[in-house]
Amino acid sequence: MPTYGKLDSFDESEDWTQYVERMEHYFNANEIDEEDQKRDIFLSVCGKNTYKLIRDLLAPAKPGTKSLADLTKLVKDHRDPVPSEIIQRFKFNSRTRHSDESVRTFIAALRSLTEHCNYGDTLNAMLRDRLVVGIKSDRIQRRLLAEPNLTFEKALEIATAMETAEKNAQDIQASGTNGTFQKQITVIVTFFFIFVVCAIEVSYSDVVNMSTNDTSILQFNMK
Repeated sequence: MPTYGKLDSFDESEDWTQYVERMEHYFNANEIDEEDQKRDIFLSVCGKNTYKLIRDLLAPAKPGTKSLADLTKLVKDHRDPVPSEIIQRFKFNSRTRHSDESVRTFIAALRSLTEHCNYGDTLNAMLRDRLVVGIKSDRIQRRLLAEPNLTFEKALEIATAMETAEKNAQDIQASGTNGTFQKQITVIVTFFFIFVVCAIEVSYSDVVNMSTNDTSILQFNMK
């Protein structure tokens, strides 16, 4: 059976929850179902620092005597203690869209902040309210506030559509401005070319006239 993907050792800069999720995807992709096998694979690849941490936290028990779920929870509780719900809700309700941030990126950031807010069934309503309040666009905000029975899905649809329309309009205007500028440059270059040609013709006529005058003077002197 072929092996899909590769399970790396844990990198201290990575979020532990994401590492465990990637590990579960690896097990699923390779049809590894036996719990003892999952645990042994994890202990084999997690890295020496993570393995030492597990041994220290379990001592005097050995890592091989625990389930994979117990081991991953042990590390999570040590590395990422559950944050205060109040603090997480404060961060969520203080988040506004940055000037260079798209609507969808803003929503992704809001969703990330709700992980420990425990909003439950009210999550979509909270996301809707935060989108309307924190959108940082008067035009989009007025449109959302004017919408009756506004849901989160509808608010996201309206906000992204208006954002896209505004960007497209700016692109069109910028394209038109560039076209006008190019036309202006073309006219200036044309007039400059005509001026140079005329100047050359005038200079040539002066030379010819001068040469004719000089010849007449020479003939007069010879006589």
